[in-house]
Amino acid sequence: MRPPRSGAGWLAANLDGTALTAWEMPGGPARKLLLPDSSPAALAAALRQLLGGRAGSVVLGGSALVAPHPVPVLPAELPLSETLLEGLKVCALPGLCQAAPCGVMQGAVARLGGFLRLNPDWDGVVCLPGAVTHWVQVSAREAVSFQSTLTAQLARAAAQAMGLEAAGDWDRTAQAEAVADGISRPEQTAARLASVQAAAALGHMPADAARARLWGLLLGAELAAARPYWLGQNLALIADAPLQALYAAALDAQALPVTLADPTRMTLEGLTRAWAG
Repeated sequence: MRPPRSGAGWLAANLDGTALTAWEMPGGPARKLLLPDSSPAALAAALRQLLGGRAGSVVLGGSALVAPHPVPVLPAELPLSETLLEGLKVCALPGLCQAAPCGVMQGAVARLGGFLRLNPDWDGVVCLPGAVTHWVQVSAREAVSFQSTLTAQLARAAAQAMGLEAAGDWDRTAQAEAVADGISRPEQTAARLASVQAAAALGHMPADAARARLWGLLLGAELAAARPYWLGQNLALIADAPLQALYAAALDAQALPVTLADPTRMTLEGLTRAWAG
C-alpha cells in the first residue's frame, strides 16, 4: 500500500467499540464521534461525515472488515488491506487474534503498533485499556500473547445500575483499598459489588466513594487475573482519559513502575506508519 502523492489529503481513523477518532491528514486535529451502534452502516456514515463529501483515502484501524492476524506477529508491520465498507473504499488495518485463550484485539492495534514503532527495543508488557482492555506480552517487537478483559464495560454497566455517574471525581483512598481487596479476594468481587450497591442506596456511602470502590474492585480482579503479565515485567500503559488515570492509580497502589505513553500520538503513529508502508 503506497502513500498518496505529496499534498494529497487522506483520513486516518480508528474505531474503539463505538468511539471513532479521526484526523484529516496531513496535520489535522483529532475529531471524535460516538457511533449510535457498531454496524457497518453506522461506521460508513460517520466516515462519510468526516470526509465531508470529498474524495479521499481512508486508513481505518479497529474494524472487523478484514481477518485478524494470529499472534505471534509484528504489530508495527501489519499490512493494510483495501476493502469496501458500504460502498466506501477503505484501507483497513487488521486486528490480532489468538487461539488459547480465545481472543481478538481490534481498537488497540494501531496504538500498540505506534508504540512499538517509537520504542522498537521495548520488551515487556503493554496494557491497553479501552472498550476491551488488553495485556500484551512483547518480545523482540513481536506481540507474543495477550489477555483481554471487559473491565470498563462491566464498570460502566454496574455504575449505571447503581445510579452513579459514568464519570466524575472519585475517592482515591477508597479506590486503592478496593484494588487491594479485589486482588486478594477476586472470587468475592460480585458480593463486594452488591455491598457497594446497598451502601450507596442506603446513603451509607458517598457517590464518589461508591464509584471508586466499584472501579477498584473490578480493577483489582483484573490485576489478579493478569498477574503473570505484570509481575516483574517492564510495563507500559496507553489509554485515553479517564481510563489512563484509573489504571495508573491502581498500578501505583501496587508500587508497580509504569511507563505512560500518549494514546493519541501512539494511535496516529500506528496509522500513518502503516499507510507509509
